[in-house]
Amino acid sequence: MVCDYFKDKIGTLVSCVTLAASCLLPLTIHAQDHSNATGQLKQSFTQMVEKELANWQRQAGLDAIKHTIDVHLPSGAANLQQCPNALVISSGARLPFGNVQRRVTCESLGWSLFIRARVDVTANVPVANRPLARGEHISASDIELQWLKLTPADRDLITQKSQLIGHQVSHKLRRFRAIKTSQVTNPQWINIGDRVIIEAKMNGFYANMPGEALESGGEGATIRVRNLSSGKIIHVYPTAKGRVKTLF
Repeated sequence: MVCDYFKDKIGTLVSCVTLAASCLLPLTIHAQDHSNATGQLKQSFTQMVEKELANWQRQAGLDAIKHTIDVHLPSGAANLQQCPNALVISSGARLPFGNVQRRVTCESLGWSLFIRARVDVTANVPVANRPLARGEHISASDIELQWLKLTPADRDLITQKSQLIGHQVSHKLRRFRAIKTSQVTNPQWINIGDRVIIEAKMNGFYANMPGEALESGGEGATIRVRNLSSGKIIHVYPTAKGRVKTLF
């Protein structure tokens, strides 16, 4: 009788423990699914940003950059189940740093949401080590490399010293600031009224003669000059300060 009594009590206790465990198990698995979905979102979004940064770095011609990515998920992400397929992330038209936002979709489960991230980028770029005014020619001593934190406004960034040295300032350059391509131009070698040397080369023939510039121009430009020997007006292209070549 005593044994049967304790056997019944122990059986009841085991049943209760089993029932409690069975009730808690689905909740544990469910919470784990939500945690996996959150991790999947952060990992996929981070990989997307890193890929876009690598593409931008290559296009910009930068040897190296440093970056941090801080992903912020909306509160509703905690209620999502992990997507069994790869997440679909929309592309962006802006630079992949600063405040980045993309739509992320799980097509198989039919959910989507917007995810934001704060992406900070620093790059080793050429800067002016002194203020340079419009019209100044840039020399090697005017430029040095510095690590700068970039902003989404730093589009069309100059990333190599060779893009600056020998060129002319078209918009004032501030000291130790990132430089855009719109702030510099090809050097203005010839101005209207300048006396120039006209060089002519063709089939081993070479000659030079004096001329007068009727237009201003620099590297890559075509200008008109008057040949002071013959009085003819010809089209030439500047090759250096005070020197032009004929267009044969």
